Amino acid sequence: MPRPQRNTQIPLRYRDISPSPTPRSNSQPKRPRIDSKNVDRNQVDQALAKTEAAPEGADKDEPPTLISTELPEFKANYVQNRAGAPRYTSLSTIGFFQLFFSDFVVEMLSEETNKYAASKLENPSFLEKCHWVPTTPAEILVFIGINLYFGLYPMSVRADYWKFHNLGQFMSRHRFELVYRFFSTHSAPAPPNAPWFYRIQRLADLIRTACRNSYYPSSYIAIDKAMVGP
Repeated sequence: MPRPQRNTQIPLRYRDISPSPTPRSNSQPKRPRIDSKNVDRNQVDQALAKTEAAPEGADKDEPPTLISTELPEFKANYVQNRAGAPRYTSLSTIGFFQLFFSDFVVEMLSEETNKYAASKLENPSFLEKCHWVPTTPAEILVFIGINLYFGLYPMSVRADYWKFHNLGQFMSRHRFELVYRFFSTHSAPAPPNAPWFYRIQRLADLIRTACRNSYYPSSYIAIDKAMVGP
């Protein structure tokens, strides 16, 4: 018995009824092939040049104006060739520290901290709770030294420094927390339109002046992008 033939035609609902593409006419010009070895650089620059937008009402048939792709001439600023050198080379560790935190700076920090504490302790109940005693320049030096110690030996809980490192021989933890709470570099209220760094601007200016007086940079320096402000 012969086998029945299968219907291999595609159902109408699955057929592609889109019109077939029209064949390319022989009269249409073909795109020329570009030989990469014989490319004129000037032609490429002109092709990649950006065009200025035509003003409203201008003649659309007018050819666009090309923007020049030539780079401007670079003129380097002349800097005298010199080698960087520090002014102080035989100072002790505390001597280098005092170049930036001089007696004047430490006294200023002590005065500003006391002024800020006085402004916050105008509430009598708050004053009785804190038991604040005005600080001194010597105590501010200890306070700064403890903060530097934190950076050398980082710990997750600040109270552990007094538990395991015996910092109580220099300053009690309660006293440190009080000084830390009222420590200020500029206690005066910020004027209108003051910069965001107003509170530390005075201290930053003093340290910047000390840096300029302590080291002469060489003519060849590299400035990191994080050091350049907006």
